[in-house]
Amino acid sequence: MGPSKIRFNDVRYRQGFLEVTNIHPAHINIETWEIHPDLDISEKQFDDKAITDDCVVANTEIELSVEQAKALVASLEAAIANALESGRG
Repeated sequence: MGPSKIRFNDVRYRQGFLEVTNIHPAHINIETWEIHPDLDISEKQFDDKAITDDCVVANTEIELSVEQAKALVASLEAAIANALESGRG
């Protein structure tokens, strides 16, 4: 998996992949693929042939401006601090 793709599967019914790229100038592209919970993705790469179109139950793609991306980073940092404080991290 490349540095821009992240596998998330700690909560099986919300498992999938997230990709961060730059498609449009001055914007950050974020795309997610939710994968059916019956498929164990813990050892799979996103381009694995076992992950077929039928396994993808949702797909979202958004474009963020740099300012919006900075706001997202701040929100993520606050959520990380909260998770660590509460023992959920």
